[in-house]
Amino acid sequence: MKSRILVVLATVLSVLGISALQAAAAPSRADTPSLIAEIKQKGELRVGYAVADPHQFKDPTTGEWKGIAVDMMKNWAEVLAVQHVPVDTTWETMIQGLQAGQYDIAAALNRRPPRALVVTYSAPYMADRGVFTVDRNKSQAHTWNDLNKAGTTICVVQGTAEDKSLTAIGTAADLLRLGDQNECRIALQAGRANAFFDDISGQAKYAGEQDWVRLIVPDPVLQLEGVGFAIRKGYSYDDVQALDIQVENWINNGLLVGAQRKYGLPDWQPFTLR
Repeated sequence: MKSRILVVLATVLSVLGISALQAAAAPSRADTPSLIAEIKQKGELRVGYAVADPHQFKDPTTGEWKGIAVDMMKNWAEVLAVQHVPVDTTWETMIQGLQAGQYDIAAALNRRPPRALVVTYSAPYMADRGVFTVDRNKSQAHTWNDLNKAGTTICVVQGTAEDKSLTAIGTAADLLRLGDQNECRIALQAGRANAFFDDISGQAKYAGEQDWVRLIVPDPVLQLEGVGFAIRKGYSYDDVQALDIQVENWINNGLLVGAQRKYGLPDWQPFTLR
């Protein structure tokens, strides 16, 4: 009986020891940095934007950042009672800029497993499905199989989720990596590329503006990911929850639908029939 009591006691002490070590290793609530406190102290919400119409783009007349994600962050700055400060970046350097502290939030970032290891994501506010645009006056392609052939060139914006998805899948077609959406669209018009692979939101909006554009929506899906906001690792749960609730508020109270209408996000299906 005595030996059994000693074994039980040793087990209890072992568990308590492990718990004590875990408690010592975990930062206390007081030691955990607060992003919201930092933002309020600066009086600024700095948001990193790279071009991804209709999520975020520059007004060609004023140079001002506009779009669905921009409106969400402007509104959150109002909630926090601070100034909204846009910071220009690129998709290739978006994560590095966030980690380096160049901005507090990375906007309209696809939620991908490798990225989730180095940044903390908000809940998604939209879904990003990768689709192709082609020039219907030059191309007879209507499916992914029509494009996935030697001799075909597909443009992608360098460093985007679409770039990484096609790279991971592997293609018989060649990939042309350029700096932004406009460069890929110019390449498509000029015949340097046979197709452009990008987010369905921007592709549908562009197809609605340009009669020569046909959409090709891969079936089965090649890429489907949530789009959200990211912050640096290590901040408190309270910060993530506050950002999630901002997203939730936009989704559940009609603000997101209003922004989609404001920035001309159409039904994409008719553009596949051209």
